[in-house]
Amino acid sequence: MTVYIASRDEKGGILRCELSGNGQLEERELTRADRPAYLCRDGDRLYALLREPFQLMSGLNTYMINDDAALSMLGDTRSTHGLYSAHLFAEAGKVWIANYIDGTVALLREEAGGEAFPDRMLAFSGHGPDQSRQLSSHPHCVVPTPDGKYLCICDLGTDRVHVITPLLEPVSECLLPAGCGPRHLVFTPDGGYAFCSNEMGTSVSAMSYHDGVLSAVRTVPALSEHTEGTSSSGIRISKDGKKLFVSNRGSDSVSFFSVEGSELCLTDTIPAFGTSPREIALTDDFLLCANELSDSVTVIPLHDKRPGTPVCTLHVKTPWCILVLE
Repeated sequence: MTVYIASRDEKGGILRCELSGNGQLEERELTRADRPAYLCRDGDRLYALLREPFQLMSGLNTYMINDDAALSMLGDTRSTHGLYSAHLFAEAGKVWIANYIDGTVALLREEAGGEAFPDRMLAFSGHGPDQSRQLSSHPHCVVPTPDGKYLCICDLGTDRVHVITPLLEPVSECLLPAGCGPRHLVFTPDGGYAFCSNEMGTSVSAMSYHDGVLSAVRTVPALSEHTEGTSSSGIRISKDGKKLFVSNRGSDSVSFFSVEGSELCLTDTIPAFGTSPREIALTDDFLLCANELSDSVTVIPLHDKRPGTPVCTLHVKTPWCILVLE
């Protein structure tokens, strides 16, 4: 199984690895890129956000995924038309980008290396109660709704999840607890519910979904006991929709929840076996943690009675994102 890892180190790039059936993660090739922050796939294309290749502007690289999973860059690095682009979604050649600092979402043209300007831009307004982090809108992720009609934007700066059309037209918004700072979002396989990791609240919010409308149901702590300086970050859901996983920076842990409809029950919390697990990824058998501050990616088996010691730890400088190619 191929795994791509975004290494945000100045000498890093996109690391192509192979994950074996027994959990061994081995490096195959490094494709140099300027501090990649997030990755996504659209068919035979891989898109990579670059932190700041232009003055006060993030960038986007487009790659062909070759038959051997090696990457070949298509066109030139393009502007995302925003600073500190945090997340992206791509489909049918179109790319939607969340620009964290600017409070905008950009829709870029289909062709790699296209026009200098985006097709469309949408700017959000508002603020949250935290005067140090929520003075303005901060979009942190772009996730499609299960029906394929809309996009969800988690806005850390305003404690909202916006629902918009693919043409960036506002549809609805869901208000979450004040000061929680929504970061990333996943849907249940049946499409009826969404769960959001709240970075500032160290919590998870459950929402129901129907035809372009998210409705807040409940918010639960991500940890059984609050740990000073902890913030929730990565969130993933199992293919059967019965287990939810949330990584927590500060406590350097991963929380396991059982899922029943919108009900969440914290069943376990284990170490990430690294410092600051910024992002996590799932396969059928393993949980992968990108531990940003310890320069490591840990591979933790999921089918043990209680997941514990990693079967592999790969040294990667400043890992920010893990993309599993299935």
